[in-house]
Amino acid sequence: MSDENKAGEATGPVRVIDRRSFASDGTRRTPDAAAEEAAMAHPVAGSVVTPAAAPAKGAAPAARAAQPDPGASPLFQNLVVNLARQAAANLGASRHPLTGQIEVDLEGAQQMIELLEALRQKTQGNLTAEETDLVEGLIGDLQMQYVAVRSKSPGRP
Repeated sequence: MSDENKAGEATGPVRVIDRRSFASDGTRRTPDAAAEEAAMAHPVAGSVVTPAAAPAKGAAPAARAAQPDPGASPLFQNLVVNLARQAAANLGASRHPLTGQIEVDLEGAQQMIELLEALRQKTQGNLTAEETDLVEGLIGDLQMQYVAVRSKSPGRP
């Protein structure tokens, strides 16, 4: 084989990196160079590797994973809104799709509110201001609705 591609441009040698953690006999082995090191050693033609774009060699995995995911916020917001809708439906905010009647399930509403509170607690410090406002606002509204529905409910204190 030739070291030139179809366009006539010279290409560098091909380097194979073995990233397997175990040898064929099942013993643990140290993988070859990591993907970041390989990219730094042989950058793609035309690309520029800047220190800000490449993680530090000794950087912790959490530091590399701390980059925000642009698709995460809409997915998180959708999750929170869907949980809040379920809680609101359990509080009688909408009619049952089959019977057409308003049904109240205080226990189900309480579970959804508690689930949103647990989500708020577990994501504390990891949300944007918009996400925090959404979660806090929905939980507060749902708690007020829960108290109002519970006080109107017969047999409840």
